Amino acid sequence: MTSAQEIRQIVQINKSRITKYFYGEITGLSKYLSKYNKHELHAMLLLSIEKPAELCRFLKTPFFLLEDLINNPTYKVFQIKKKKGGERQISAPEKRLKTIQKRLNYFLQAYYLWLKPKEVHGFVVNPHYLGNHCNIVENALAHTGKRDVLNIDLKDFFPNITAKQVKDMFSSQFFQFDEQMAIALTLLTTFEGKLPTGAPTSPVISNFICYELDSDLIRFCAANNLTFTRYADDLTFSSDSSISNDLLLDIIILIKKNNFSINDKKIRLKSHNRKQTVTGLTVNEKVNVDRKLLKKIRAMLHDLATNGMEPAVERHFKTKQIEQKHITKFINRLEGYINFVGQVRGKSDSLYIKHKSDFDSVFLS
Repeated sequence: MTSAQEIRQIVQINKSRITKYFYGEITGLSKYLSKYNKHELHAMLLLSIEKPAELCRFLKTPFFLLEDLINNPTYKVFQIKKKKGGERQISAPEKRLKTIQKRLNYFLQAYYLWLKPKEVHGFVVNPHYLGNHCNIVENALAHTGKRDVLNIDLKDFFPNITAKQVKDMFSSQFFQFDEQMAIALTLLTTFEGKLPTGAPTSPVISNFICYELDSDLIRFCAANNLTFTRYADDLTFSSDSSISNDLLLDIIILIKKNNFSINDKKIRLKSHNRKQTVTGLTVNEKVNVDRKLLKKIRAMLHDLATNGMEPAVERHFKTKQIEQKHITKFINRLEGYINFVGQVRGKSDSLYIKHKSDFDSVFLS
């Protein structure tokens, strides 16, 4: 992991070559840039921006349009139901703004990947050429076979990150953008004074905002023989010995010191003689799929084979009004569950092979 200061120094040395290369003014990689991989070069291009004209060029957007999107961002706001009750507000940017956010997200992800602590596994894009993987399986793997596993959930993760925090981030050691640039980028990526759930840039920005929290928790855990990982708003701590109430209290204080709130209902401390889960996977002896999901897959496959498609779909969705969308959703859901088992247990796992064979025999025969 390279520090932000070191990366900034690299950018300052290579700024002219970086911009000339990316905007087609020179061809090929010079000897000065060839030692950097693709995501590092993209990160350097983002950090080389200093003026509004350069930002427009970088975002491939004319000044008048960018100014309009900054001053009048348009979002579609709607509610979706949470799995365990309640609703979540989604603020989805309109098409032009979303296109800009997607481009910005690509370069922000490239930069974060250069800085990323190994303990962070969520909201990370993994270029195949690096050979690294950040997913819920890798996140859970760190906590297998531990005496105690502690799960802490950050409350209202995106909405609790303010526009001021985002602006401070763009002004900080990470980017060192001037006031005008920091404000412009903040207005392009926030809505109603906070990080919108639904914007392409929100996940990676949340990772930057969490950088100090991650650093504090990594240091604390190293000093107290704890293993720590974070997957988005899901923090997990584990130990080969008991995690005391004093340790739990110290962790909570560190989290609150970094301006995050905790969902008190989702603090779970489980010892090895009870089911320990991390990001939905069991970790007592090895990373595995929860038995409830395996039972659901078996039931869905059995219902299909025994009773046929429509009765199986009726029972699954608990409705007599079957439409094509229900059938399509049922098939996609079942296939997704089976692929998930393969991701967690491995494609050579006998249970995965059996479930996939049963699925294929119904839909590919």
